[in-house]
Amino acid sequence: MRLLVVDFDYFFPVPQDAEDPLAFLFSWAQFETPFYLGQAWEDRALAFLLRRLPLPQAQGWEGFWERFTFAPDAQLYYADSNALAFHPEVREGIREVVLFDAHHDAGYRPLGEEPACDDWMVYYSRQGARLRVFYPPWRDPSREPEPKVPLVRAKDPGGPVEGMFHRAFLCRSGAWVPPWADEAFFSFLEAAPLPKVALEPVEPRPFDLEALRQRAEEEAFGLWFLERLRGLS
Repeated sequence: MRLLVVDFDYFFPVPQDAEDPLAFLFSWAQFETPFYLGQAWEDRALAFLLRRLPLPQAQGWEGFWERFTFAPDAQLYYADSNALAFHPEVREGIREVVLFDAHHDAGYRPLGEEPACDDWMVYYSRQGARLRVFYPPWRDPSREPEPKVPLVRAKDPGGPVEGMFHRAFLCRSGAWVPPWADEAFFSFLEAAPLPKVALEPVEPRPFDLEALRQRAEEEAFGLWFLERLRGLS
């Protein structure tokens, strides 16, 4: 059986070049904790709004599901964390995993006792599954550490994906994708042509964009003055 796994951060481009003048705005710590899933995004959004820059958005998700052929009885499981891609209901009988993600999720640090969002692919390798990851066009695979288990890595060439998939899993990755992209995520989820099963509660996160815009208007001059003193503008 073949499993398709899609991490929604695939559709959220971030600068890859450290020389990019906006790269510092994306220097985000990312941990799957309540703070980084929610509150941390307010200050991150404010950093853009204070500079009168548009908030970065999810891109390119429209029409994505049309690239795949699914078995008649296939289901889509979904969660916030990609760690649940190895949930018992998802992994049963899987012999091949095809991942669309900005990260290979095949281990970046010593393994814990349970699968985590960054190493769940290792557990599929241990049960003998073949592994493949397609990176988004904006992502340079060479910037990733080597995976801890064998898997085929490539940039997504686009177009139809060969073969049939018997199961699918989608994660929001709320520590990597901001709450202002939640509307796009739920539209993407709804567009999937499969019955859907939630493995954990996934709801739109509270995010008061208008209040942040008002705060940015009040604080923008102070930021401009400070950056002038530092020679940044």
